[in-house]
Amino acid sequence: MNLADVNFKKITIICACTMIGGLTLSVGVFPALVQFMLKQNLRLKPGSDLRKMYEKVPFGLDFKVHIFNITNPQEIMQGGRPRVKDIGPFYFEEWKEKYDIEDNDGEDTMTFDLKNTWIFRPDLTAPLTGNEMITVPYLLVIGVLLAIQRDKEAMLPLISKGLDIIFEPLESAFVTVRVMDLLFDGIPVDCSSEEFAAKALCSGLDSEGAVAPLNDTHVKFSMFGLRNGTSIGRFKVYRGIKNVADLGRVITYNDETEMDYYDGDECNKYVGTDSTIFPPFLTKKDRLWAWSPEICQSLGAVYAGKSSYQGFPTSFFTIDFGDLRDDPVHQCYCRDPPDGCPPKGTIDLGPCVGAPILGSKPHFIGGDPKLLRDVDGLEPDPKEHDIFIHYDLQTGTPFSAAKRLQFNLELEPIRGHEVFGKLPKMVLPMFWAEEGASLNKTWTKQLKPLFIIRKFNATVKWLSIVLGTLGTIGAGFMHYKLHIKPVNVRPMEAQKTTVKEVEPSVETNGTGKEPPEKVEPRIVESAHRNLPPLYDGGLAGKQKTVPSDQRERF
Repeated sequence: MNLADVNFKKITIICACTMIGGLTLSVGVFPALVQFMLKQNLRLKPGSDLRKMYEKVPFGLDFKVHIFNITNPQEIMQGGRPRVKDIGPFYFEEWKEKYDIEDNDGEDTMTFDLKNTWIFRPDLTAPLTGNEMITVPYLLVIGVLLAIQRDKEAMLPLISKGLDIIFEPLESAFVTVRVMDLLFDGIPVDCSSEEFAAKALCSGLDSEGAVAPLNDTHVKFSMFGLRNGTSIGRFKVYRGIKNVADLGRVITYNDETEMDYYDGDECNKYVGTDSTIFPPFLTKKDRLWAWSPEICQSLGAVYAGKSSYQGFPTSFFTIDFGDLRDDPVHQCYCRDPPDGCPPKGTIDLGPCVGAPILGSKPHFIGGDPKLLRDVDGLEPDPKEHDIFIHYDLQTGTPFSAAKRLQFNLELEPIRGHEVFGKLPKMVLPMFWAEEGASLNKTWTKQLKPLFIIRKFNATVKWLSIVLGTLGTIGAGFMHYKLHIKPVNVRPMEAQKTTVKEVEPSVETNGTGKEPPEKVEPRIVESAHRNLPPLYDGGLAGKQKTVPSDQRERF
């Protein structure tokens, strides 16, 4: 094939149009179409698939509990350094369900009660059974004393007397108890005494929701038993029908538009969702905010890099509790900022739970080094103890997530108390829990078509850029080479001219005298072949005739 017969100009135009058209489709048309389709499906509209999943999560979440067994309680009572051992995990299924639902179309909101139900899984807990005996801080004793000393010290003698009656003999801040009794079944507490101090203490514990009735004379205390299968509160959230960016955002809790636990408006706000749903179309700069009534705070996960889950490209998010002493905006979480802020890597849960409890990541990962130095037996491991979410920004789907939180007791001596006056001042880990979920293939295959479309769109975009650019440049070059002929201009060089003289003939004309001198024009030849010869007199006023008597001067 003769290249001269190919219309490279036409090919250039076609390649340029292909590049522009491909970019228009991949950057403009396809994303807009996908976004429109997602908006129609990612709404909490009554009867929709998403609404059904939101009302009752169709699979149980993984709920695992690890307990720190105290191995030297007597040494701690004398001010010694604690030694702990992580016992676990004790495995439970956690089922989340929303009920008593009310919709408000005008506000685009839904209101509901939320309950969590935990079911023990001995098959996944093995070789542990839940019947192990462990030694832990007794929150009904030391927790109550520490809280009273901090907030209502004048009542400390009355509370101490009540504890002496109920827990006679009161000899330790620690209790040895069966694991399942501590977590769910409950530790019996004798409230049969008619003594005023004992009755006042039992009444106060009941009104605060710390214990549940066991029989006519006893109540029981546990970590999770009182909340199992019962409402944790009434929420109002946006449905995201009018504005998908508000999807699932908490508006009120128990009919309150904000909390009143802290001294600053910023800290009392409900920020984010209830953690069971997140809005779509987020960016890497956005945080994944969730508010929890269990800790009375909002936590925001930040983007940490790219990740993948079962072959799906995802974004990796994590949480850093940071140091409130360096965060003036959120120092309203501190009791007396900045010196009264909790240590780096911890959050103060005291205002929420009514006891001197600090939250942290398990084994104090990312926390103040002093927290680790004060306790023997901790082994922080990011893979086992950090918080993470493998998240898809476009659809708002958490493919895999683990929310891990450790509960710690702010231990210190009880002033003037004979038994508890020598306790060390430190942060003592009690237990940590993990709430997590990972989508299996049944759920990920529902998202696969969307990711195929996304991959196809990316392929079209890059093919358009690469092929369109190469084709345009290549065809344009060939068109220029074959059809645009350059003009070859040679440079001129200065040359000397050659003068050819013509001798005039002498005639008398029969008079015997020479006629007046007649000068023949001389021919000036140029050395340049492309320029015509110049004749004397041929260019008036520009070439003079040279008389014969003056030729010798040349």
